[in-house]
Amino acid sequence: MAELAQLKMLLELEQRREDKAAQDFSQVQQQVQEQQMRLDGMSKYRLDYLNQLQHRGQSGIASIQVGQYHAFVGKLDEGVEQLHHDIIKLQQVLQQRKDRWLAQRRKRESIDFLIKEKRKREQIAEARKEQNNLDDFSSQRFIRARK
Repeated sequence: MAELAQLKMLLELEQRREDKAAQDFSQVQQQVQEQQMRLDGMSKYRLDYLNQLQHRGQSGIASIQVGQYHAFVGKLDEGVEQLHHDIIKLQQVLQQRKDRWLAQRRKRESIDFLIKEKRKREQIAEARKEQNNLDDFSSQRFIRARK
């Protein structure tokens, strides 16, 4: 019984570790989504800005303004590129956190399985003990009845 109590304590510890790993995974997953939204927004803004440049270009625009537009688009391109690299790095971290969480879950499930098997063995042993007691009682009663 003491071994079962120890296993239960270990299960609680592993459950807390699993919960923490799941929380860490979830946080990085949220960061990936936020960065992806930023990337999508910046890409859309860049496209809108280029469309605006094209529209203004049709009605005539000074060469200095074209240079400013292109410089700004270059900055937007750098921002898009940086966000894309950040997302790739976050996705790598996300996969590591997911692997860690799944490994922790398997560990917790293994301990849970051990506890269930131990309980099953204890129940079988208890049932055998009860059956032996009943058999002994029946045998003694039979012997007394014959006397």
